Amino acid sequence: MTALAYLSGRLPDGDANGLYALVPDLVADPAAVRVVVALVDCVKVTQLVDAGGTVPTLRIRRVEAISDAGDRADLERLLAREFERRTGQLVLPLDLERDVRAAFDGSDPAAGGDTPAAGDGPPEPDPPPSKPRRRR
Repeated sequence: MTALAYLSGRLPDGDANGLYALVPDLVADPAAVRVVVALVDCVKVTQLVDAGGTVPTLRIRRVEAISDAGDRADLERLLAREFERRTGQLVLPLDLERDVRAAFDGSDPAAGGDTPAAGDGPPEPDPPPSKPRRRR
């Protein structure tokens, strides 16, 4: 039997649910891929009598949306390393690479992953400070 796992549809309550911070962004751009980090455990194990296996149901204990670009870059490297460890593949499949890139740099996966999503791009530089005026 193939290894299966279910995910509980319930999110943690209160401060353990950092997804609330994403609500305005999700409404503004529902198709964009976001980066989150979650802590999970097993809330139950289901015995599949006919199929002959057991299936754990994961519970999200804590979840946070990652908004800092530096943190996203670190997580992108960690995600790639864990994918390589788990699968033995040294390169992500193209579709997965596009999804990962979109999650971490804001590109649009529907456009091949190299096009910045609408409204994204480098931040505008701060204007130079104005010189103080001399009094006469």
